[in-house]
Formats: sequence, C-alpha cells, structure tokens
Amino acid sequence: MVVKSATKKKLMDLGIAEEFAHRLADDRKWDDVKILAAGEIAQICATDSGMAQNITEVIQGSTKAAQKEKKAEKTMIRRQRSTASRRRTKSILPLQAYDAEDKMVQIHRDLDIHNPMFISLSDAAVSENVRISPKTINDLVEGLLSRGKKKLTAAEARKVVSCAAADMTYSRVDPHEAVGITTAQSIGEPGTQMTMRTFHYAGVATVNVTQGLPRVIEIVDARKVPKTPTMKVYLEETDAKGKPLRTEEKKVQEIAASLETTTTRDIASIDVDVAQRHLNLELNRANLRLKKMTGAEVRDKLSRALRLYIQADDEDRPKVLKVIPGVTKEDDLAELANDPPTYTALLQLEDKVKKLRLKGLPDIVRANVQGPNRDTGEYYIATIGSNLAKVSEFAGVDRGRTYTNNINEIYGYLGVEAARQAIINEMKDTLEGAGLDVDVRHLLTVADVMTSEGEVRAIGRHGVSGTKHSILARSAFEVTVNHLLRAGVIGERDELRGVTENIIVGQPVALGTGSVELFYIPEEAEA
Repeated sequence: MVVKSATKKKLMDLGIAEEFAHRLADDRKWDDVKILAAGEIAQICATDSGMAQNITEVIQGSTKAAQKEKKAEKTMIRRQRSTASRRRTKSILPLQAYDAEDKMVQIHRDLDIHNPMFISLSDAAVSENVRISPKTINDLVEGLLSRGKKKLTAAEARKVVSCAAADMTYSRVDPHEAVGITTAQSIGEPGTQMTMRTFHYAGVATVNVTQGLPRVIEIVDARKVPKTPTMKVYLEETDAKGKPLRTEEKKVQEIAASLETTTTRDIASIDVDVAQRHLNLELNRANLRLKKMTGAEVRDKLSRALRLYIQADDEDRPKVLKVIPGVTKEDDLAELANDPPTYTALLQLEDKVKKLRLKGLPDIVRANVQGPNRDTGEYYIATIGSNLAKVSEFAGVDRGRTYTNNINEIYGYLGVEAARQAIINEMKDTLEGAGLDVDVRHLLTVADVMTSEGEVRAIGRHGVSGTKHSILARSAFEVTVNHLLRAGVIGERDELRGVTENIIVGQPVALGTGSVELFYIPEEAEA
C-alpha cells in the first residue's frame, strides 16, 4: 500500500490530525475519501464514533463549501456590475436613551399629580406603608372633588388611605373563586350590546379604525393583521442638528411623506401604447413636489427596479418617461423592428409598474399629520397601515411612544409583555369607545391567558381552547369526534380538573363551594 501524498496534504489542510490523514490517504484518492461513511472512517482510523463523525463533517463541509465558492465565482463574474450598483448600506440607529423623568411624565400624563389632595394622599400612603397606585390615588381625588372637598388634613388623608386599603383587601379574589367564568360574563354580556361600526379620526376622513364587536373579535382571535391597521407615530423633540422637530409642522410633513408608500401611480399617469408596444409615464409636477421627489430620481428608481432602459424627453428634468418591455440598454432600441415585444409582456410590465414602490416604507399606505397638541404644541403622524419595525428605525421617530394597533407586530418587535399590555389597551379602548364599563381586572385575565405560553394565542380551537389538557373540554368546543378519536388512539387520560369536563360528567366543579368537602358528623345521643 502507498500513501497518496496529495490526499494526505488536502486532509491536513482541512485541519485533520496527521495520524488520521495518513491512514485515510493509504492507497486512496480524494474522491475515494470524501465518500467514506463515519463508520468506515472510525474503522480505518481506529478511533471512536464521535471523532469519526467530526472528521466526516469536516470532509463533507469542505466539499459543499468548494461547490458554493465555485458557484459564487461564476455568479460574480456574470453579475459583478449590477451587484455593485445595487449594494446598499444598512443604517443602524443608536439605542434610544432611557429618560426616567420623561417616562414618568408619560405614565402620569392623565393624572392630576400637582393637586394638593393628590400630594397629601401620596404622602399619607407612604407614612401608613400602604402600596397604592397613582391611578387609584387620582380616582380618590376625583371622588373627593365630586363631593365638594377641596383640601385634606393629614389625619383625613390617612383615614382615606386606610379605608382605600381596606376596600382593596376586601375586593381581592378569594381562593378557588371562578375568575374565568366571572370574566367571561363581565365581557360577554356587554358585548351583546356592541354594534358594528368604524371610527373616524377627527378631520381625517381617510383614516378609519375598526371598533365595536369586530375589533374585540380581532383581538381575542389574535389575527395576524387587523382589518384596519394603523399607527400613531410620535417624533423626538429635536432632530440630529439639535433643532426643534415635533413642533415644526413642515418637518413633520416631510417625515410623513417619507414614511408613506409612493407608487408610480401617485406621481404619474400611465398610458399604454398598444400599437407601439410601450408605456408612457407623464409625471405630475405637483405630486412630485408633494412627495419630495424629482423626475430624474423617478427615472433612476424605475430603471433599477425594472432593470430596463428608461427613455426620457429631458435628461435633467424629465416630464415624460418611456418604458419598452425587454429593452435593458440603449443599444437594444435598434433591434426593436426585428424583435418587437409581445402584447403579454406589455401587460405584465404595466401591472408591475403600477404596483412598484418608489419611496416610503412597506405597508404604510397613508400618513397624515395630526395636531398640534394644545398643551405641548407637538404634531404626530397617523397612518393607514402598520410597520412598527421599519418605522422605529426611521430617524427622528420617538420609539418609546410610537404605537400600533397590530398586536402581533408588537409581539414580534417588542416581545410578549408588550403584546400583553397592547391587548389590555386595545380591549379597554374598544369597550370604552362603545360606552361599556368593564373592570380592567377582567381584561387582565384575558390578556394573561392569551400570553401565558410566551406567545400571543387566540382564544379558540387553534389557541387556548385547542391546547387544554382536558379531552372533554377540547371536544366540547369544536371538532368533537377528532379530539375523542385521537385521545382514544393514544390512550389519553382526563383528570376532570376543569369546569367544562365536570359539568359534562355531571359532578360539581372544583371551584367555589365545590372546592371544599363538608361533612356533618352528628353527635351520638346519650343513653
């Protein structure tokens, strides 16, 4: 036997030990080595299966890498120019600094924290060592004001706080109380009074938001995309140069124009010349100015997106652009007479040009400036469509306050805790918008159930109800036969711990009075 030096060298170049490389190269070419299985390598090298597996992965990895490298070289030679021209650098924004004072201002924005009674009650809560939220203190202040009270002494403040603490303790849920049933009744009964309607932003007829029962259904079904996705985009106080931003209407309008999706139809009228087999785009100057674009910019973006040669009536300030299917460079124009484009190609090009996004962020259909705020003088942007991840990367956007009604987007970008809070906010706003008063603790229960597994789950057979441990509870909801059949096949067992399954079998549920067993032991009568 003769050791193949070329094979041994190649193996050692891959990082394989000389001892193993020597044995593998014994009368074997590289083509013979790379097809060896892990078991054969273990036998040849007299080593364990783990080491043999590592050697196999190194050899196979080198083969795949070589194929990819060879393929990449060919691709680079053929598309070197186009790749270089289309390369874009991804802008990475710095982390937004956390301002504790500004955050507290946001938390207390709906509270009258400067009211003397608010301050008195807060101090009394600290002195009495009572944990009470600012929202509850504000509710107490409003109650006192409605009774004509303007000022509190220290003793009165302590008494109010003590009474509030006692009431909060009394209102806590008792052990084994049926909170789920109470929650369902609390939301379900007012839900029957809700109507199907849409809500218009004041003065903006183009921005509609689904409200009422359809919105509640969207939330509890955990729809991937709501019927009317919308965002409120708030801006930072100053721009990169330190100049005021959110109080300047023109600057806010510029940002809104940059966020809003601009298609070809927004800035040009498209005319299809069937006889000559080409498209004519007549640019609208007013719309171009509104979108902060130029004719040359439109021509360049069309050329790069379509990979076609775009003819213009004026190189510097074009008014009319001409697009011909299949013409990628100016020299191709000479061959049009011999090989004209087909009618099908023309229609396909027309459809592509109409849908082409020239500027703005995906899914942001409209962006309207709202404001100014009476107190702060700031403006914000209301959008039709939602893209939280992309909007948050946009320079000048205040990521801490920007909000979307798309709960799944919030979950994907900010995590499950933010999604839980969004479920509470959206349900609370929807119910209040319909004039219904539901205790927020019931909404908290729904949000907790939907997010308890670390993701946003629907309350239905594809989510919460479909993943219950009880077979009878799952089968009582939907697709009864499938659940019972599967449980029978795999030998699943039902422990009868929930409400539904105990009702089905006709025994008390393990909640409320059913959570305890009470026995009466009569005393024996004396003789």
